[in-house]
Amino acid sequence: MKQRSPATALRDDAPPGLLGPVDRLPGTGDRMARLRVDQSDPFYFDHPLDHVPGMLLVCGMVELARTCADDDYDGRVRGAMTFRNVCELDPAPTLLLSGGTERGDVQIIQDSVTVADGWFEFSPAADVPGRDCRIEASRSVPASAALVHRARDENIMIGDPWHSGGYVNALVLPPPREHRLAGHRPGMHAAEHLLEAGRQFSTWLPHRIARWPLDACMLWIGVTADLPVRLPRSLAVALRWREAPITSAKAKFHLDLVPADGQGPALGSLRFASKTLSPAEYARFRDNRRTTS
Repeated sequence: MKQRSPATALRDDAPPGLLGPVDRLPGTGDRMARLRVDQSDPFYFDHPLDHVPGMLLVCGMVELARTCADDDYDGRVRGAMTFRNVCELDPAPTLLLSGGTERGDVQIIQDSVTVADGWFEFSPAADVPGRDCRIEASRSVPASAALVHRARDENIMIGDPWHSGGYVNALVLPPPREHRLAGHRPGMHAAEHLLEAGRQFSTWLPHRIARWPLDACMLWIGVTADLPVRLPRSLAVALRWREAPITSAKAKFHLDLVPADGQGPALGSLRFASKTLSPAEYARFRDNRRTTS
């Protein structure tokens, strides 16, 4: 049996996994697992929600996709997820993965309804800068919790964004070791917290730039990612968005992942799409969903 190296071993203090037992379907190699929906989780449910948050679905997909890769895999991961329906708090949704070790398709199903689907692929080794990166202390001041839709300070994963040369930038703030999104590789940026940093930045931008109301209900439409797997935390990284108009109801953002000092090429990218509803519109939307389900 292959032993995990110290660098990739599962942490003793790691929170329980997001998935129940992963079953392999006979004759196909496809995988299936239930998603654990723990409403006491201090990250995914750090404020009251009437549905399963999109980040829990995304991170569940990441965890299932990771079962296809070797422990010492050091390349890139690319993937996308589209949200089709609101995922209710009960019953627990099922994640289905079909495909081989290099590429797979994922579907998330609840009561025979597809709530999200997507794909992922692993590609050869990624070049990452072999250096540390200094940043100004002011860049580490966390963004406003209200503007990134978080309630707990420890769940804020971007610094207060700043403008520079036609771009808006946000420092990625890696979570502490015991955090749900810290990842299973000590000293490395985890895909999960990079994705959450992107989600927070793509939430901050329409609130601050387009003045979307703070009580607006933002519905996540989709996310696409292209990220290196072994990106050392010693290299501080930031997300960068080229300034462009943002409409009053829908938004799409292409974010580059770059060294925080701005030196060198982009290390990866994230794309987010979302739309906004007023509290009254969201209430009607949820009532219609419950009536037709």
